Amino acid sequence: MQKIKLGDFMIIGIAFLIVALISGVKWFNSLNDEYVQGQLVAQITVDGKAYKTVNLTKEEQIIDIQTKYGHNTLKVIDYGIQMIFADCPKKISMQMGFKSKPHEQIICIPNRVLVEVINPGGSQGEDELDAII
Repeated sequence: MQKIKLGDFMIIGIAFLIVALISGVKWFNSLNDEYVQGQLVAQITVDGKAYKTVNLTKEEQIIDIQTKYGHNTLKVIDYGIQMIFADCPKKISMQMGFKSKPHEQIICIPNRVLVEVINPGGSQGEDELDAII
């Protein structure tokens, strides 16, 4: 059995430091996103394909998603969205709570449903940099 040397610890530490730095910068940038309630939308995808885009309004809306993968129900209210029904076994997506800020997501893996809150007027899109190397 080989022992871990000081150089190995340094490489692991540097890797963790880089990951923490990138995560911290992304978190800090997400705090500074400017948005106005009522302008946000929820983009719903099923199996990686666009299903529906819903405006997050104060009025209550129910979105029923019936696909070959399963059944999900979303509720839009008070400028946010939440999963109120999922027929998947563990129902983790129902425990993800109420989402009302840009970049927040609700994911139901067994039913292949992804709900992401986006700011159509914000700096989110394909032209945005993910990282600089």
